[in-house]
Amino acid sequence: MIIAIDGPAGSGKTTIGRMVADALGFALVDTGLFYRAVTVEARRRGIAADDVTGLRRMLGELRIEINTSPSAGRAGPLLSIDGRDISGAAHDPAIAAELSRISGIPEVRRLLIEPQRRAASGDAVILGRDIGTVIFPDAEVKFFFTAPAAERVARRRRELDEARGSATPDAVLEQEVEARDRADQEREVAPLRPATDAIIVATESKSVRQVFDEVMARLPKH
Repeated sequence: MIIAIDGPAGSGKTTIGRMVADALGFALVDTGLFYRAVTVEARRRGIAADDVTGLRRMLGELRIEINTSPSAGRAGPLLSIDGRDISGAAHDPAIAAELSRISGIPEVRRLLIEPQRRAASGDAVILGRDIGTVIFPDAEVKFFFTAPAAERVARRRRELDEARGSATPDAVLEQEVEARDRADQEREVAPLRPATDAIIVATESKSVRQVFDEVMARLPKH
């Protein structure tokens, strides 16, 4: 079974998706990691975010691997390219502007569809922004998370602080969230929007446990 969870940055997808995958024994696939990997590698190679030809050539050479274990204590890196761990660099707020531009390029999105689908073989919880509309339009269950920008900034700060062990200024995160929201909503290809059959989950002012229970209650019983 494929469970799609879409929504903007900081809406709670990763935390809840990990909990759901862990509870069900499913793989966890965060498709946003693919775009982060491309951005990090483009920076390393000096390929501009608007160099579509260079990005296309690079994508033909990359071996992007994501860790699909839902456990926070997973063995091995979360994200790697050709065996090189890039987990830390992939979550650096400094890549936000390039990430927004690269993730909005139609050719990049097209080339990443199949790798994203292959990563989700078998039972999986898939996180992203176009899972229910583009990547897995036939997913058995589709959720779309919503939350106000201020609350999403606070969540993003906590996630980064836990991952990196250092505080990230709110101003930096506000710029990141705004840039990603704008890019996600305004791009011509696969814009951020709920699928027509998605279950809308408003996460505002709810505890993690409340959102988790709401999602689990909406899953089909087997």
